[in-house]
Amino acid sequence: MLKNPRLQSLSGRFPKRPRIIAHRGASGLVPENTLTAFVLAAEQGADMVELDLRLSKDGHLVVLHDASLERTTNGRGFVHEHTLAELQQLDAGYAFTLDGGATFPFRGLRLRIPTLEEVIASIPQHLGINTEIKSAPWDPADRQRGQVIAEKLVALVRRHPDLRERLLVSSFDAAVLDTVRHLEPELPLGLCTMPIAPLPEQLRTTVERGYEAFHPTDIGFDEHGTAVVQSAHLAGLLVNVWTIDSPERAVELAALGIDGIITDYPEATRKAIDRALGSFTARR
Repeated sequence: MLKNPRLQSLSGRFPKRPRIIAHRGASGLVPENTLTAFVLAAEQGADMVELDLRLSKDGHLVVLHDASLERTTNGRGFVHEHTLAELQQLDAGYAFTLDGGATFPFRGLRLRIPTLEEVIASIPQHLGINTEIKSAPWDPADRQRGQVIAEKLVALVRRHPDLRERLLVSSFDAAVLDTVRHLEPELPLGLCTMPIAPLPEQLRTTVERGYEAFHPTDIGFDEHGTAVVQSAHLAGLLVNVWTIDSPERAVELAALGIDGIITDYPEATRKAIDRALGSFTARR
């Protein structure tokens, strides 16, 4: 049982199996971080969606992973150099392909870069939302934008208090998370980590900073996974692992007792885990 009161409402929304967290929506099947991706994730039985927050030139919270526009849209330049109106003129399905670039089935279908508020309005209220604040700690200007995102996210939560029970705020930048904690102490926070340090050391940092969730990539779990998950749970933390696109690997991690599977394929992942749980229950 999680002891941290900030997580009680969030963890209580989900079944005992690991929650299925749709990475940028159902991004393995449709263009990432679009309303189409988030709605599809809900239809496929995700428990939560994960999305990325950046700041437009005129101060809007927009949902896009990269600092620049080229990888996913037909735009050029940095997100923060464009107003919301300019960003929403771009084709957010322009670069998506399922066959290595032979076809681009979502071009011209009017998929747009959404705002956070548009995403919230488009998905069912039972879905949790993992909002990842994009901030590059090595870049003072980008870190400042991350701080502004944190402040605007808190302002949105204060206007819509029901979001407190749905949001998990995450980032690779601890300074951004600390800003959220200072402004809105009850919002649960998750530290995203890269495999630079050993997994136990990453967890120790997360615990020492007083966050509620640990978001590592799936590197080091074969060696340290059981001990890390047990230690995290003793400290009252959730463990959500990214990005797991092999259903078989998702089942292996579920068996370790992790709390969330962050995946581009929510339906396939959910079905694989449900089958494994059903088989285990039938044998008991």
